[in-house]
Amino acid sequence: MSPESRRVFVLGLFACILGGYAYITTPEKQDPGIVVEQKKERPVLDFAPEQVTQIDLLYDGQQVLCQRTAQGWEQRPQGTPIRAEAVDEFLANLRNLVNLGEVEIGNASLSEYGLDPPASRVVLQLKNGDSRVLALGNRNPVQTSLYAQVNDTPQVVLVGAVVLWDMRKLVIAAQSVR
Repeated sequence: MSPESRRVFVLGLFACILGGYAYITTPEKQDPGIVVEQKKERPVLDFAPEQVTQIDLLYDGQQVLCQRTAQGWEQRPQGTPIRAEAVDEFLANLRNLVNLGEVEIGNASLSEYGLDPPASRVVLQLKNGDSRVLALGNRNPVQTSLYAQVNDTPQVVLVGAVVLWDMRKLVIAAQSVR
């Protein structure tokens, strides 16, 4: 066998080995008829925005109380109107807020997470008389999420910090009508 033939043979053998390795390690394609269950997002608060009759918001030491009336949303106790788009956007964003994970608090107290008392809080009153409560505390160590308590349960969860921006926008909308 000539040196050139040996080289072609070795390269061909090497190509076969690499091809076999790729064939063995490539994951199988799934049958299109098989449905793979996706990880479901878990909303923090379970409510329908159209069922909300009142919003009691505490943010950065400021309280905003909004009530739905026949004429639209109004601030209480003044009775001044507030832009319906601002309230609707706030409720939609709050409805889409997801639980990013539960926090094992062990022997820690709620005050260690900034939840006793909470830094910010929103209480939604619903048409059927029920309420939904979201208390927000400190940011997590990487500053991407907030510790939260839902409906005054002892469980602490993580939620996206963007909820503070939504709260701030509602406070600004309430102040702009004064």
